[in-house]
Amino acid sequence: MALLTSPEEAVPMAPESAPPDYQQELVARPETLAIMRRIVSTHLDLWELRELSDAATLCAHELLTNVMRHTGSPRCTITLRRRPDGVRVTVSDSDTAPPERRDPVWEEESGRGVLLIAALAARCGTVMRRDGKDVWADILTTPPAYAA
Repeated sequence: MALLTSPEEAVPMAPESAPPDYQQELVARPETLAIMRRIVSTHLDLWELRELSDAATLCAHELLTNVMRHTGSPRCTITLRRRPDGVRVTVSDSDTAPPERRDPVWEEESGRGVLLIAALAARCGTVMRRDGKDVWADILTTPPAYAA
């Protein structure tokens, strides 16, 4: 190993950057939901976005639950994308039907997922593809004006 004798010999180091986006293919099942909640929370900690952890984790859980309950196949991909103002959680699946926003029946156990995601996210939506869809939610460091 050669020793550097002057600052001019030093090779500049690239600045330390944030960890890259996270993407995981999975089969949405009850046992994988708990694992994915921990993974989402851990990534937000790595990105120093801990204050978004609860909302992002709950959105991810609801998006994955919708795949499990409402699509023909539990196979999907979750993507976490760090943004300057927060994080985007996207779940992609092979079902070509868009998510359905329903008026929940309060006596029933399910039916509130899309409403919950819309309440937690500053923006959310669906991108339809020929082979399925991407359902996404933006969780921001600055809460939406209606939440203030």
